[in-house]
Amino acid sequence: MNLLTQLDLNSLQILKQLIEEKHVSNTALSLNISQSSVSRALQKMRSFFDDELLVRSNYGYELTSKAESLKEDLTEVITSLERLVHKQQFSPDTIASTVKFYGLQPQIDVLMPAFIEKVRCEAPNLVVSIDTTPKRHFNALIAGDIHFVMSSHEPPTGEQNIHRMRLAKRDFRLLMSKSHPLADKTLTTTNLMQSQFGQISLQGEKNISFEAKFRELGYLKGKESLNVPVQLSNFNSAPNIAAGTDIIFHLPTPFALAACKDDRLCVKEIPKELQLDFQYVYLYWHKRFHDDPMCEWVRGTLKSLFSEEKSLA
Repeated sequence: MNLLTQLDLNSLQILKQLIEEKHVSNTALSLNISQSSVSRALQKMRSFFDDELLVRSNYGYELTSKAESLKEDLTEVITSLERLVHKQQFSPDTIASTVKFYGLQPQIDVLMPAFIEKVRCEAPNLVVSIDTTPKRHFNALIAGDIHFVMSSHEPPTGEQNIHRMRLAKRDFRLLMSKSHPLADKTLTTTNLMQSQFGQISLQGEKNISFEAKFRELGYLKGKESLNVPVQLSNFNSAPNIAAGTDIIFHLPTPFALAACKDDRLCVKEIPKELQLDFQYVYLYWHKRFHDDPMCEWVRGTLKSLFSEEKSLA
C-alpha cells in the first residue's frame, strides 16, 4: 500500500501542535478539538512514521529523536499543502481556514477591529487567530507557525526572507496618577529626570525607549540612567501600578488613552525635545507565504484599510 494514502493534512497539523505543546489536552485546547481526536491523530502518525514520536515522562511527553527531526519538515510540508489547496479553491466568501497574527496589544487593539469587520463581511468562514503574548516578535514567523506579525521592531539582522508593508505611524504619551506631583504641571526634561519610571520590557530591553533622548541632550552621561524601579514583561499591569504609585509609564498613545478610562489616571504630552522620531508599525510576512492566495488577500485587505496611513494616536 502507498503510505501517502494514509496521510492527511489534519493529522499533520495535530502532530505539529503536539510536538510544540508536548501535551494532549493543551493541543486540544489550542486547536479547539477533543482530546480523543488528538489521541487518534497521534496513533495514526505513530503508525505512519513507525515511531512513538512522543513518549510519556513525569512532566507530560518527551519527543523522540524522529519527532525532533520532523519539527521543521512538518512546517514546510503543511505550508506547501495549504498553498496547493488555496490555489485550487481560494475564494474569500468560501475560504474555510485560519490566518494567524502576532502583535502587541496596543497595535492589535487599534488595527485589527476594522480588519476583522471586513473579514466577517467578505470571508465569514475565515478564522482570525491573534497572539498578543509578550515575546520575541519574529521567532514564530521565521518558524512558520504564524502568517503575519504587526510590529514596529526590526527582524533579526541577516534575515533575508521577510517582507513588510507599512501600516501606521505611532507615537507615545506618559501615563501617571492624577495625584502624581507632575500631574498638574508642565513637563520638562529637568523635572522628568527626577521621576520614577516603569519599564515594559518585551524583548529583554534594558532601557526605556526615550532614555536615549535624555542622553542626546546631555542630561545623562556615562553609565547614568533614568530611575526605573519597576520592570514589567507586558502592558496589562501598568495602569493599576501607575494609579496607585508615583511610577510613570512611557506608552503607545492608544494604550495610554484607553487606560484613562480609569479616572485615577491621566495622560501627559511628552516634552517636544524628548519625543521619539516617528516610528511605524509594519505588517511582516515570510516569503514562504508571499504567494499564498489567502495571505495575498489578507495583505490586500489591510492595504485597502490603511492605504491612507493611520496614526496610532
